[in-house]
Parts: sequence; C-alpha cells; structure tokens
Amino acid sequence: MRLEEFAKEVLKGVEEKTGGSLEVRIVPGAKNSGITLTGITASKHEGKGGVCIYLDNYYEGYCDGRITLGWIAEDVYGKLMEHCNDLDGVDMGVLWDWEAAKGRIRAKLVNREMNRELLKKVPYREFLDLAVIYYVTLDGLSESGTAAFTVSDQNMEVWRKDENALYQMAVSNMRLDGEPVFEDMEEIIRSMIPDAMPDLAVGIPKIRSYVLTNPKKVFGAVELLDGNILTEIGDKLGSDYMVLPSSLHESIILPVDGRISYQELADIVTDINRNVVFYCGTTFRSCIPV
Repeated sequence: MRLEEFAKEVLKGVEEKTGGSLEVRIVPGAKNSGITLTGITASKHEGKGGVCIYLDNYYEGYCDGRITLGWIAEDVYGKLMEHCNDLDGVDMGVLWDWEAAKGRIRAKLVNREMNRELLKKVPYREFLDLAVIYYVTLDGLSESGTAAFTVSDQNMEVWRKDENALYQMAVSNMRLDGEPVFEDMEEIIRSMIPDAMPDLAVGIPKIRSYVLTNPKKVFGAVELLDGNILTEIGDKLGSDYMVLPSSLHESIILPVDGRISYQELADIVTDINRNVVFYCGTTFRSCIPV
C-alpha cells in the first residue's frame, strides 16, 4: 500500500471515531531541513486552532507489520483530540494583526541550502551560510505551553511590512525572553554524569569549548545575531574564537588559543554534520567562514 492510500485509510478510521466532532483532512507538510511529511490535521468546528499528526513513522511500522491500521487510527485520533483541546485557548487572530503580533515576533536560523523550498514562501535574510526566518509565539496551550507559527509571505501582505521591519522587531524582542546562556561544555557534560558513575568523567575532552543558546534553549542559535553578545564573549575569553554551528538550538564556541588545529576543528564539524567553521574577530564583531 502506498503512503497516499495508507493516509486515506487512516483518515477514514479517524473520521469514524470523531463522529463529526472534528474537521479532519490529509495534508503534505514541509518540516525543517526540507523533509516533506504527510499528516492528518484536525480542528474543532468552532475552534481557534488546529493540530497536525504526521503519519510517516506510522506508515513505516505498518509496512513492517508491527502495527495495524485500526491501532494507528485509534492512536492518531487520541492525539488529535488531546492536542485540539490544548489549542482551544490559542487565538490565531494574532497572526493577522501587526499590532498584536509584533511583540511576539522572534527569529531563528535555518540551513539555507536544505530549506530552499521553505524560503520560497517566507520572508528571510541570508546570514553566513544560513537563513534568518521569523515566527510568532502564541500563548494559550495547556501547562503554559507556547505555539510557534512561521511568518509567511501572506502574513507580510496583510501586515504591509517588509523583511527589514521583521528583522528589527525580532532582534529587539530577543532580550524579552531573557539573557543569553553561555556555558562551559565540560561543566555541562559533568552535570549529565550520574554521581554513581564518576569514572565516566575521565574521558571528557580537555578542549576549551562553550555552548551559546537562549534561556529556553529553543532556536538558541539565533543569539549569533546579537553583535553585542559576540563582543562580550570575546572579552570574556580574552581572544578571538571559532563558532561551530551545532543545531538550530545552540552554537559551540572554541577560543583561538593554539590548542586545537583547523584540521581538528574540521573533524569536529564533520561529526556534527556541517561543513563550515566560522571565525569571529572580536574587534569587528563579525564572523567569517574559514
């Protein structure tokens, strides 16, 4: 059974279970780094928000014979009901009102090459080999959760704002979430080692390295946009430094102190599945590829 046929069968099973209480449909959705997934989205008829459950992992399990269509429909239905209830308090109207949205606009960094399709639909600017895109945070989820919605070209048309206005607003909003987090990598690793297993600490590398992220540690690589932070890091380290893009959520900082060669840096970058190291000169508050 092909994925499209599988999705239709799951949809049929979910519709039977909802009894018309939810509006459900199949959607192909583009997730970060260009991976396209198939999902079922659902919303309440009078609800303000909706939710999508992706089916690709279910499909893999079905093809392997590990799970049945009936079980999948039941599980998807349960998750849709749970999350639709969570979204009852989310006001989606904020997305179309600039005055309401501007204080909630944030930026994040994504891989430019791997997100070419996404970048055709959203406002962005280039940053080194990355791209800065924008999202709006919405409160109202259960347990003080927050939903994040990517700003699209449609939003821009309604707001009548350009990308520069978005960038300036996102950067000015960064500190509303708190100060950046700059932690020693060795201390982070040691904090993860159970007290009952002290021998594990023996193998911790002695390379001076640090992690830069934001207080929530979500999309924390965006801290690289703050030139003042780059300068403060240089002042704290007393030297220029290298930036190794690690993920959307953090960057790894290594002082240029002669203890590690460029080849060793390249090997580290290979380990984290990237191919660029950035050299940050503290005098100029700038980063350049090396």
